[in-house]
Amino acid sequence: MNKRAEPHPYGFPDDWFFWVETAKDSGYGGIRCFPPPDPSRLPPERLKDFALFQRLLLSLRDFAHAHSAITFIREEIDFEKKYSLAELRRFQCFETMLVVSYCRPFSESVGEIPRLSYQALGIKLSPFVKALHDSLTVKRNKLFAHSDAGSVEYALPIVMHAKDSKGGPISVLFPPRFREGTLMDEAEFEQVSVLVECATGAVMHMLQAMHGNFADRYPSTDLKTP
Repeated sequence: MNKRAEPHPYGFPDDWFFWVETAKDSGYGGIRCFPPPDPSRLPPERLKDFALFQRLLLSLRDFAHAHSAITFIREEIDFEKKYSLAELRRFQCFETMLVVSYCRPFSESVGEIPRLSYQALGIKLSPFVKALHDSLTVKRNKLFAHSDAGSVEYALPIVMHAKDSKGGPISVLFPPRFREGTLMDEAEFEQVSVLVECATGAVMHMLQAMHGNFADRYPSTDLKTP
C-alpha cells in the first residue's frame, strides 16, 4: 500500500503548484491558483474595449487594498491566541477591508464601466478557486457590505423582567452578543492571498496587452537608454 502523501500547507490543492521548464534540469515554479491570461486567445475587440481597460486600472487599487489587508492580518493575528473584544473587532476590520476590496471590481458600479469577470480575462476557474471566489462574494453581499439577518451570527437578546419601586412590572432588554473576530481561519486567508496575487497579475498582464490601443489617451515619455 502506498504511503498517503502529507496534505499541502493551508489546504492548497495539488494543481496550485506549478513548474515551468526553461531548459534541461532548469526552470522555475511556485504557487498559483490559475495561470496568467493569454490575450492572443481573446477576441481582438476585447483588447480594444476601453471601458474594460478602465475597470482593470481601477482594479489595481482594489486588489492592492486587499493585499494590504492580508499583510495586516499576517502581522497582527496569531490564530492560536485569544484576544480581547477590541482586538477581535480590529481584526474583523482587516477582514472586511480584504473581502470588500477584493469583491469591488466584480460588483456593479455607477457609470459605464463594466464589472470585472474572470471570463472577460479568458480565465476559467477551477472548482476549488470558483468556490473560494464565490465564498468571498457571499461574505461581501450578506455580511460585510450588508447585514443579512439570516447570515449574521449572534446570541438572541434577553428580556429581563422585574418590578419597579411600586411593584409594577418593568422589563430591560439585554442586547444580543455577536460573533466577533475574523470569519476565515488562517488557511482560508492564505488561500485568498494566492487568489489576490493571481488576480493582480492577471490584471497587469491584460493591461500590458491592451494599453497600446489607448496610448494616445495618456501621458507618455521616452525611456532613456545608456
